[in-house]
Amino acid sequence: MNAPAQELVITPYVTQDDLIIHAHRGVSDRLVLCFTGIGTDPAKVPGVEFARTATADGRDNVLFIIDPNRTWLNGDGLIEQIVEHAQRFAQQVGAKEMVTLGHSMGGYSALLMAKFLPVKSAVGLAPQYSVHPDVAADDPRWMDYREQIETHHIRGLGDYLTEETTYHVFHGTHGRERAQRDRFPKFPTLYHMIMPQTVHNVPQRMKRFGIMDQIIQLSFENKVRQVRLLMADKMGAFRRDMKKYPALAPSSEVSS
Repeated sequence: MNAPAQELVITPYVTQDDLIIHAHRGVSDRLVLCFTGIGTDPAKVPGVEFARTATADGRDNVLFIIDPNRTWLNGDGLIEQIVEHAQRFAQQVGAKEMVTLGHSMGGYSALLMAKFLPVKSAVGLAPQYSVHPDVAADDPRWMDYREQIETHHIRGLGDYLTEETTYHVFHGTHGRERAQRDRFPKFPTLYHMIMPQTVHNVPQRMKRFGIMDQIIQLSFENKVRQVRLLMADKMGAFRRDMKKYPALAPSSEVSS
């Protein structure tokens, strides 16, 4: 008989109008920065996401970082605040490595923050490349939030990639993802996996095939080949080849 899962202890760490952070103290020397997406209810502040996955069932230290105003980290001083809190918490728990994780807006934030912190691995599930009106005006999604961003400090992730970090980016083939997915550039330390029959529901599809936790942990460890082989075997996923797959799917593709 399997032992019951360890109860996770996640406590408030920062509570501000423009930044909310919850913390979990694990037993490892890894710190995971897990960024929350926009959530499902516009009237409510988004909550903690990927609790079991990010903590590895309680083992790893995690800061669950929420951008309550849905600014895609464009809020004045927001990045600097996150850096300060992450560095302080890393010192408190004795972290020797830092990784990031998130879906959608959270995935975008996970990739972006690697420019500002010593991040070993950054994992973005269906992340945006940009929400800047001059860059991604052809993406009509999330406009209620995007139009409320007072100042766009960030044009696109391409300006923030660093070879000190390995990036693991996962997108679906559906045409609705094109405006963000196909803007991701070729970059020496960026590995871009494409999932057939998938729209924005990347984590849900990974869960359906029973591989999400394994894929996230392999990505944290930068085991790129194992990620590619597992996803190919279980989902028929493939690595995006910039010459072969510059654009991937018509908008009419149906997901399941």
